[in-house]
Amino acid sequence: MEPRAVLPTEVPVVEPKARRRAHVRPPTSTPTQRKALRDLVCADCENRPGVYRMLGPSGMVLYVGQSRVLRTRLLSYFRARGKRDKAARILRHAFRIEWEYTATEFGALLRELRLIKQHRPTFNSLMVTDDWPRGYVALTGGVVPGLRVVPRSDEPSALALFGPFRRVGRLREAVRSLADVMGLRDCTLDETVHRASESPLWFSADATTRVGRGGRTRAPGCLRHDLGTCAGPCIGAGDGAVYREAATHVRAFLEGNSDIPVVRLQSAMIAASQMMEFERAAILRDRLERVSWLHQRVQHFHANVDRLTFRYHALGADGAEWVYLIRRGTVRAEVPAPKSAAARKALEQLASRIYEGPDMTGADIPTHDLDEFYLVASWFRRRPAERERAIAARINTQSARVSPDTS
Repeated sequence: MEPRAVLPTEVPVVEPKARRRAHVRPPTSTPTQRKALRDLVCADCENRPGVYRMLGPSGMVLYVGQSRVLRTRLLSYFRARGKRDKAARILRHAFRIEWEYTATEFGALLRELRLIKQHRPTFNSLMVTDDWPRGYVALTGGVVPGLRVVPRSDEPSALALFGPFRRVGRLREAVRSLADVMGLRDCTLDETVHRASESPLWFSADATTRVGRGGRTRAPGCLRHDLGTCAGPCIGAGDGAVYREAATHVRAFLEGNSDIPVVRLQSAMIAASQMMEFERAAILRDRLERVSWLHQRVQHFHANVDRLTFRYHALGADGAEWVYLIRRGTVRAEVPAPKSAAARKALEQLASRIYEGPDMTGADIPTHDLDEFYLVASWFRRRPAERERAIAARINTQSARVSPDTS
């Protein structure tokens, strides 16, 4: 069903003023406009699973929400009172409401997440509260990749993102140790390049990063380069090919496909001990412990990714059955349950393309779908009964019931 747009009255156009205050209060709707919104929700909205969007006077999405009983949820906004009440605050700034129905409650959660990622609504961002801090390991892109810890799963500079991790302090230590052993930078130099000659990261022997430079650098020096733990692209030191190879090894390590950093640290620690450089051996031992901790967490994450590959047969509010094809924690397709031989054949062909073909993302899980992975895992962890409706995706064999382990 197409989204329903509710526009009770025309919004007056505010002419721009010559001078505006630095901080202007966002416009608020009138009681008459909110009453018209309520009347139209009462008249047109149904108690079915779905998602809704609160829009401002210009049409910008202010908030996205979902409910398995959409009409009841929307009407609850009009009963909210008080300046600090979340629902009342949202409604005061809403001039329009859009909603759409979904086949299942699971579909509503999935649609809500994707709309939030698409629109990045103001109130969704302001009202996010976590009981514990979290961090993600980000491997940035470009000709000089970097390694760092970021607080959000939508880091724009990340080529690959891994996490979240709860122990952020220990994570930062582990990522620094990983960067030290592999020689990658973990600095936060501005990587936005308006002209090639303005890039602060380059290699003197690499023509692809040396455009417009006369062999000079604006950086006074690199402490980590002096300590031998970074190639030093901020001062033009190092070899670009060797650096990018190290970045490839780091990505394979974070994807659970390599243990090269652990092996290097073990070899270096043993060599330092044999040369009776015990202080250096102790430093390498501490780095090894931190990198090994990160390696164990990464292995555990990717083991859970592999478990979240199956078909999920969900029941809708009207009793109809829908099939969600889930691969590595992300929903790749959703279709009504087949009721004819032709429909069953079409479903098998679709499942074959999804499960047997190569992963189009080129990785275990797309960077932008980390939140979707955790939504899927949380859905089955909190609803044990739904695990019985999951069917393992098998190739050229009859499907078998499974209980996905998402703990």
